[in-house]
Amino acid sequence: MEWVDWSNALERAASWLDDIHWQIARGGNLHQGLEALFRGLALLHRKWDREEWTRFCLEIVRNHPLREVIHQCPYTRHGFEKPRGYAGDAVLIDYLYNERQTEGTTPLGRDIYHFLWRQSGPRSVRERRELLAQELDAVAERVKKARVLSVACGHLREAEHSRAVVEGRIGQLLAFDQDPVSLEVVTQQHPGKTVQPVRGSVRSILLGKATFPDQDFIYSAGLYDYLSESVAARLTRLLFGMLRPGGRLLVGNFAARTPDAGFLEAFMDWWLIYRDENQVRAFASEIEPAQLASVDMFRDSTQNVIYMALTRR
Repeated sequence: MEWVDWSNALERAASWLDDIHWQIARGGNLHQGLEALFRGLALLHRKWDREEWTRFCLEIVRNHPLREVIHQCPYTRHGFEKPRGYAGDAVLIDYLYNERQTEGTTPLGRDIYHFLWRQSGPRSVRERRELLAQELDAVAERVKKARVLSVACGHLREAEHSRAVVEGRIGQLLAFDQDPVSLEVVTQQHPGKTVQPVRGSVRSILLGKATFPDQDFIYSAGLYDYLSESVAARLTRLLFGMLRPGGRLLVGNFAARTPDAGFLEAFMDWWLIYRDENQVRAFASEIEPAQLASVDMFRDSTQNVIYMALTRR
C-alpha cells in the first residue's frame, strides 16, 4: 500500500473512532456504539495486514480519547495494564466467568463490561470451563482415582464445576502454573489432598526439569494461544509422553477470525496467536504416529476455539 493511501486510511480510521467516541461518551446510544466499534474493529483486523493493523492500534487507538472511555470497564483496563506482568492472567479470566458487581466502577464502565461479557469470546471461555469440568468427570468414570495434570492452570475454576473433584473421585490433580498468586487461590479453593499446586514454567517442562509421568488426563486451556509453532509441537510431544497407555491429552487454541480479536488487540493490548485446524493439528507433528490411538478435532459451539484431543495407544 502506498504511503499516501495508508495515511488516508489512518485518518479515516481516526475519524471513525471520533464518531464512536461521541456516540458512547456523549449521550448517544451506548449499545449501538459498542456494536459498531466491535464490528468495525473485527473488519479492520481482517482487512489490514499485520503491520498496518499494529500501527493503527499503537498510533491511533492508544492516543485516542475513546481508549480512556473504554478503560472505565475494569475488565478492559485490567487486560491493558497487566498488573501481574503478563496478558490473560487468571484475574482477567475470572471477569469472564461470572459477571461481577464491579463496585467503584462508573455506570458507563459497568455497562461496557456487561456488553463485553456477552460477546462470543467470553462465551467460549465459559464453555471451555464447562468442557474441562466434563472431561474431569469423564476420566473419573474411566479410571479409578485417575491422575490428572493441568498445565498453566490459572485459578483452576473448572475443578470447582467438576463433580468428580468435589466428591474426591479424582486421585490426584496437579495444578501447574508459573504464577504463585494464582496457585495461592487454588490452594484456598481446594484445601484437601486431591488438588496439588505445583509452581513451574513451560520452559521447565521443555528443558526436562519438570516431568509428571503416568497421567491419565493432561490438559491445557489457554496456554497454546501464546506459543510459537515449534514450542507448541515440542510441548505437545513432551506432555503426550507423560500419559499412561489409554491416557488423553486435550489442548485448545482460539481460531482465526474470532470476532473478539480486533477489540482485544486494539483496546486491551492482548495479542493471541489465532490458528486454523491444520495449524492446531501440527501440534502433534513430533509424536510418533504409532503411539497415537486417536486424534479428535472439534470446535466449540461459537466456532471460536479449536480443540484437539490425543489418546495414547
